[in-house]
Amino acid sequence: MHRTILAVASLAAALLAALPVSEASAQPPGGRGRGMGMGGMMSQASLLRQEAVQADLGLAADLKKKIAAELPERAPGGGGGGGNPRDMTDEQRQKWMEERRARNTEDDKKIAGLLDAKQLARLKQIRVQALGAGALMDDTLAKELSITDDQVAKFQSAMQEMRQGGGGGNPGEMRAKMTAKAMEILSADQKAKLEALKGPAFDISKLQMRGPGGGGRPGAGT
Repeated sequence: MHRTILAVASLAAALLAALPVSEASAQPPGGRGRGMGMGGMMSQASLLRQEAVQADLGLAADLKKKIAAELPERAPGGGGGGGNPRDMTDEQRQKWMEERRARNTEDDKKIAGLLDAKQLARLKQIRVQALGAGALMDDTLAKELSITDDQVAKFQSAMQEMRQGGGGGNPGEMRAKMTAKAMEILSADQKAKLEALKGPAFDISKLQMRGPGGGGRPGAGT
């Protein structure tokens, strides 16, 4: 399983490189596309700071203030690559991902102490929906779905083919192609489990997410 997680991390970097610049920076034309960006790096904290997510969870005003105080937005960066993984060396990108993962783990512990069981479960459902095909690149979900080394390799190969083919059109089309490819690779049981993890539908277009280099617009997806 350790080898699989390392492969998932490598896939995240490969997928980022395969995305169009607008997609990777989470700034699609017109600001309404649902780009996936660095799916494996999407955190619960980044979602919990979103007004649309807070409304879905039914958070009280005092809890929102506590979240803002205990989970402040961090400036992008790290790894010496100007904050954008696309501009980093492999070594810098790996360090950036490790630091990001450690911060997310720390934030997740705080979130577990802020939300009740029902709110926490719903937050996780929304995250799965926002990740889309990026669920294959997320360490936790990769374990839950029992993603294999072979599946990671197949998805990575598909992303490389997309990159060599010049991408896939606009960010929305690219996301649709990646999701379709992910569904082809997952087994029937994995697909069923993924659907169960999503829970009730959430309107992802309401999200404002920041890409690896900062910035971000509604519906960016990560």
